[in-house]
Amino acid sequence: MPRNIFISYKYGDSLVESIPPNSLFGFRSTVRDYVDKLQDVLKARNHINLGEKEGESLAEFADETIRTRLKEKIRGSSITIVLISKGMKDPTKLEKDQWIPWEISYSLRTTTVQGRKSLKNAVLGIVLPDENGSYGWYYIPNPNCGSITHNTNLLFRILSRNMFNKKNSSTRLCNGTIIHEGDYSYIMTVRWDEFIGSTESYIESAIRIRDIENEYEIEINL
Repeated sequence: MPRNIFISYKYGDSLVESIPPNSLFGFRSTVRDYVDKLQDVLKARNHINLGEKEGESLAEFADETIRTRLKEKIRGSSITIVLISKGMKDPTKLEKDQWIPWEISYSLRTTTVQGRKSLKNAVLGIVLPDENGSYGWYYIPNPNCGSITHNTNLLFRILSRNMFNKKNSSTRLCNGTIIHEGDYSYIMTVRWDEFIGSTESYIESAIRIRDIENEYEIEINL
């Protein structure tokens, strides 16, 4: 089913694996290059990225104008895709002063503008490989327990607070560690390579979770 999608990402983060055509000529890629690839994948499946229009740039506008434009785009979408990259956080700025947390916060809100109600978005996190081509910076396998630890301390707080937040999550105990099972996060995550291979499945899974939002403790504040 075609969806209107908003993509949230750190434009200049270069702590990602280089991908063609950059990798063919020895150039570094940035997250922006992944957005270009993602847009091709979404377009092929009739999805629309509302975050950007061809030839459009908000770079020259004041922050408040940009914020107003982004609100319109997020309200017009049903799912926000967050590209989770190793260098997405700017340690020199407060989280509330960075665009990604704000975009996620607004995506999670129910808003009414001119009498028209807009529901919160589904939110899907796509984890990008780091400059060494590894997902180990975020996903840490636990083979003894058949589980994977998420390095959520590297994320923006609004991302981590909306993970492992199902009210009645199914869990098991392994070596003294609580292992969550099933759809335990409102903001589910997936590796880039796995998402590209099963795009529709992951988008619809995020939408399905959005439709049972009352089963999750959702945090909207920065």
